[in-house]
Amino acid sequence: MMANELVLDMGYASTVIAARGKGVIFKEPSVVAVVKQKGKLKLLASGSDARRYMRSREKEPNAVLLRPVKEGVIENAEAAILMLKDFIRKALPRRNIFSPRLDVIATICCGTSIVERKNYENVLAAAHIKSPVLMESPIAVSALLSSDYNLIAICGASIADVAIVGPNGIVTGCSVTTCGNAVDQKICSYVADNYRLGITPARAEELRVKIGSFFDNQMISAEVMGRNLVDNMPHQAEITANEIYPMMSEVATNLADVVESVSLMCPEKLIMDVYQAGVTFCGGFANSYGADEFLANRLKMQVNVPKSPEDAVALGALNFFDDRDKMFKML
Repeated sequence: MMANELVLDMGYASTVIAARGKGVIFKEPSVVAVVKQKGKLKLLASGSDARRYMRSREKEPNAVLLRPVKEGVIENAEAAILMLKDFIRKALPRRNIFSPRLDVIATICCGTSIVERKNYENVLAAAHIKSPVLMESPIAVSALLSSDYNLIAICGASIADVAIVGPNGIVTGCSVTTCGNAVDQKICSYVADNYRLGITPARAEELRVKIGSFFDNQMISAEVMGRNLVDNMPHQAEITANEIYPMMSEVATNLADVVESVSLMCPEKLIMDVYQAGVTFCGGFANSYGADEFLANRLKMQVNVPKSPEDAVALGALNFFDDRDKMFKML
């Protein structure tokens, strides 16, 4: 029987679905708008539709916005099932009972425990995805690289994976919570302390993406809207890139420390191969202006950022559909 060969990369900020021969076919925020009815969650909207729904809850004032994934694991299985079913419906709108089966590689962080893996498999099964292959994200990215041994750092919204990957899989690695969300929380606190303005982490993320930089001399700024913490009235403030720089650099320095720690665990015979290949830096945080140069200066190593770093995990995993023997050798 023919199959739809898909990669599912489900993270805290967004979910990416890629298809063999097509690349990325779907990318949406990993959120659902739901309401509880008779002890169960009822889906109202998912992804960007969920965010729009929550701006005006006239139809269902008790609706809440949930993020099913946090720190690389599924935190709310019921919400995750609803979200995945709706995302697959949107990504493959013409599916029916006669459609080809789904052949799925689902990416996970390299620190996922056996219990967390089983929970993920149960969620996928409930979303009608049978017998998925669970693949650690650094292994997926390694398929995009030409070197045999690679030091890979994936910095997403709520978790970062750092690992050395070889022909037989992960040599050493770890998952840490040094990530984009850490910057966003620092921005929220800074704006509250210095401007008496309350902003959401989502607003902080927009600010970080818009003007965040790893150069301390950027003369750019942006306005952010929130509520005045004194009178609770709508208010806005102008924030400069220089104000955000210390928060960006602190998180990136922490990430560099993790990369150094992982590199120190590299077997001596592989050190030269890993050093010559450099660090492959991907994930949404890698899009930040000057991030590669900052890390290169801190690590004293070459830092390479692939094209579309936020999609590198999904696009890399697609390559394993062409060589399943290699895939099972590395898992």
